[in-house]
Amino acid sequence: MLDDLFIVDAHEDIAFHLSFFKRDFVNPNIPCMITLPWLKEGNVRLVFNTIFVHPKLKPQKTLEAALGQFSIYERIYKNHENDILKIKNKDDLLSLEKNSKIGFLTLMEGADPIEEPRQLHEFYDRGARIIGLAWNDQNKYASGTNTNSGITNEGKDLIKRMNDLMITVDLSHLNEKCFWEALELCDSIPIATHSNAKSLTDHPRNLKDDQLRAIAERGGVIGLVLYNQFLKTTGKKPSLEDVFAHADHMIKLCGEDHVGIGSDMDGGKIDQFPEEVCTVANLQKIADFFLENGYSEELIRKIMGGNFLRVLNENL
Repeated sequence: MLDDLFIVDAHEDIAFHLSFFKRDFVNPNIPCMITLPWLKEGNVRLVFNTIFVHPKLKPQKTLEAALGQFSIYERIYKNHENDILKIKNKDDLLSLEKNSKIGFLTLMEGADPIEEPRQLHEFYDRGARIIGLAWNDQNKYASGTNTNSGITNEGKDLIKRMNDLMITVDLSHLNEKCFWEALELCDSIPIATHSNAKSLTDHPRNLKDDQLRAIAERGGVIGLVLYNQFLKTTGKKPSLEDVFAHADHMIKLCGEDHVGIGSDMDGGKIDQFPEEVCTVANLQKIADFFLENGYSEELIRKIMGGNFLRVLNENL
């Protein structure tokens, strides 16, 4: 066991479930996968904490819901200042590597709350450092995997402004047309926070081999997502073997510097994830399984955190 890992999880829907299901961050009263004690137990040192607005709330309450989730994170920073550090820049990241706190770096899963591109700086000021233009649906900026349209003029303007602020583009959830357009428009190193290999699991949310290679060629990282529908490679319920299969495919295709973890925990119900990794405290089991299957300690440290840290040190 590698018990000194610096684990980076590039996708956790924390505020969404604290708000939508009225959970408590420390002692939830219904089943969940993320709590502060489990983050500590699992040695998770950096989280991309999402702003995710449920489709049922769109469009009337999109901004309200997003601002509510930003406020939830601000309360976490205030109430748990000895445990959680808000990451805004490279200095914060360096500080995190020198202490025992858990870093939160905010990812907007869909740009719907940004009502006009010129308002982007307001979300930057609140801590947004990574943005995916669309979720599965279509908005004023781009289209997700449920639709076929490309990036709009407002979307192009938004990416330009993201470039100016060095906000990282998250390519997960975009349809194929928008994926290639966003990749062409963005200046910073692109990432896909939570996507698997479509050649292994034919799901619209997964990425084709040429898309995976394109991210790697730009220096980016793809986060292995643990959601069963994006993971399964056989008729059996997904397990760590499937996680390894996707990791191994991407490493052979893209190289060892371009694969990470983006669990998407609390993005679904517990039974929609492999039994071995049903809470963030279990992420260490992925590293153990990779070690048992022949991966070197150096490679595992890259996958479990080092690769995303490299990108952040370039992009922030």
